[in-house]
Amino acid sequence: MNTTRSLLTSSLTSALAAVVLFGLAAHPATAQQNDIRTADYDVQALTYPDLRDFEAPAPERVQLDNGMTVFLLEDRELPQVNAVARIGTGSVYEPVEKRGLASITGTVMRSGGTESMSSDSLNTTLENLGATVETGIGETSGTAYMSTLTENVDTVLPIFAEVLRRPAFAPEKLQQAKSRTKSGITRRNDNAQQIASRKFDQVLYGEDSPYARTPELYTIDRIERQDLVEFHDQYFHPNNVILSVWGDFDADRMAQQIRSQFADWTAPEDFEPPTPPTPDATRAYSVNFVPKSDVTQSTVYMGHAGEMTRRSDDYAAVTVMNEVLTAPFTGRLFNSVRSEKGLAYSVGGQYTAGYNRPGRFFAAVFSKSASTVEAAQATIAEVEGMKQNPPTQQELSLAKDSYLNSFVFNFDSEREILSRRATYAYYDYPADFLQQTKNAIEEVTAQDVLSVSKQYLHPEESHVLVVGNSDQFSKDLSALTKGGAVDTLDTSIPREPPSAQTDAPTAADKEAMAAGQTLLASAQDALGGTAFDKIQSMRIVTTQQGRTVRTVVELPDKMRVERGGITITSDGSTVKMQRGGQTRTLPSSMKGRITGQLWRSVPYLMASLDRDGLSVRAQGDTTISETTYRSVRVEPPSGTAYTLHLNAETMRPERMTLTQQNPRSGATVEVTQVFTDYKEVDGVMLPYTTQTTQDTGQKTRESTANIQELEINVEPEASLFTLGGSGSK
Repeated sequence: MNTTRSLLTSSLTSALAAVVLFGLAAHPATAQQNDIRTADYDVQALTYPDLRDFEAPAPERVQLDNGMTVFLLEDRELPQVNAVARIGTGSVYEPVEKRGLASITGTVMRSGGTESMSSDSLNTTLENLGATVETGIGETSGTAYMSTLTENVDTVLPIFAEVLRRPAFAPEKLQQAKSRTKSGITRRNDNAQQIASRKFDQVLYGEDSPYARTPELYTIDRIERQDLVEFHDQYFHPNNVILSVWGDFDADRMAQQIRSQFADWTAPEDFEPPTPPTPDATRAYSVNFVPKSDVTQSTVYMGHAGEMTRRSDDYAAVTVMNEVLTAPFTGRLFNSVRSEKGLAYSVGGQYTAGYNRPGRFFAAVFSKSASTVEAAQATIAEVEGMKQNPPTQQELSLAKDSYLNSFVFNFDSEREILSRRATYAYYDYPADFLQQTKNAIEEVTAQDVLSVSKQYLHPEESHVLVVGNSDQFSKDLSALTKGGAVDTLDTSIPREPPSAQTDAPTAADKEAMAAGQTLLASAQDALGGTAFDKIQSMRIVTTQQGRTVRTVVELPDKMRVERGGITITSDGSTVKMQRGGQTRTLPSSMKGRITGQLWRSVPYLMASLDRDGLSVRAQGDTTISETTYRSVRVEPPSGTAYTLHLNAETMRPERMTLTQQNPRSGATVEVTQVFTDYKEVDGVMLPYTTQTTQDTGQKTRESTANIQELEINVEPEASLFTLGGSGSK
């Protein structure tokens, strides 16, 4: 009873509160007779005080004797220390025949460990400390990032310095990075917007421009460990690095710690920080089309190369012009093409200006397929309108206020503050450049915007690019042209270089190949030498995960494998499989995968070093689990390429690493095999135990295979390699 009364009282109290809250009388009849009182003022007449001046915290600048610039900013709010190193390097400097080298170098700098710490050891140390060290290289700069608790900075800072200065570039991590890069290349045509951005740059600057060229499968295949070493050695020098550190520390003490890690780092006497090349582009009108049949909307880009850097006196006026024309929700493109005409899901654009090179102008519109041409025409018309109609006072005020009111957000984190200071130092801009820009924008007039629109916008000399399904267009793209010509662009992914001349091995390639052959010859000598020349066939019985596998091989390429209820045979030209009484011939793609497994067998490889089609390259030394290995990249005539790691003391093959794709899921699998328990058979030493680890990045599987029986030169009958045959003599 008390509980019921309590609930009833609570409900009445809540109801009464609601009545009071909405300003209604207690009796409903009274509420209906009285109008709800409203405020009697015009919201448009609201006024706001001017924004207070904001002064960003000023970091301390330290210049090391070796030319390295350091910015320090104390912040005791959290017990954490962070650092970012900016390096003057980038993909614009990589050799055209090895496109992708810069990005892979940036990845393997971190993933491949250092001279004193293996990758696994480095990962474990950082994980135990809750710390982070990351590296990467973009188009015109590289970065190295560190984050750690204050109490661990004495441990993490030296690791960060060594990753930056002395990466090991472990070969197996290089192969992982190459595999992931190639996987990304194979998926680069999945997204229409990514296609449009990539192809628009190529139309604008040319496919050979460092600002437009793309890595290909064959350029990634050409990259070797030595390329990473040389690229790092070429650009990673103290006078090409700007280091920013912020967090919970004393600036004087931190300066000393940085000197202890970097002061002995020296650059070659003739080294000068590089300057990115200037984009080479000429304005011209063109209409370009990329067919994509699996989409129901079109992605349209239009624009041209830019003409100014941020040093230009017109930079502030162009910034305001950009807001008037392209700002989301308030710009002319949005209001006209999307809101008034209803031709776009989204529309926008930007006029960019680099610090030391011109940027570009582009407008992008995303429209349903049927209205592709109309949306493109409306976008071009609005760009043309900027050259004819100055902004209204309302447009001008809104554009300037949008920039000025968001000005404080340029300083909402210490990382952003220091990144900007590092950028200004790198390009030799004044430290207060952003404040100067703010002051200049406050002075921009409507006439200034009209003047720069006429000078810097060129819709009549713009490239138009459309990605979409032309079967669904209501108008032909020729309506956008001036002479009826539409260029259809190819987005196919080449598997081979465009010419044999491009693929010719360089002197460095030939040297690496000769060194690889020497290393494998040494491995063959260590395992039996000329005894491998006598091997004609082998019979092997192996147990793995409780199953028995029987294999018979006749060199060069005949094979029979029996496992459970499955039998696979190859007579050298045809591969067949028998299962459940059913026999079928496998496709040629499966033949390559199955015969490729032979090449990953140590005895088969050692007995086949003189086979045509086998390519090997030395990849330098690497240390894994405190053991030094001579690494050799092996590219067999069929199957997946792999890296073989030879023990530097014994020259025995002890490890193998390779990257495969799961044929069902398409997932990339990193495979590591470890060979142990070597035994002598007919004059040759062979590993009797193989431990295999398969890592998908999300799941790791391990298995062990043990040889139970191994016979050499068993003289198998020819019928053994055609389904229906049996036995051996």
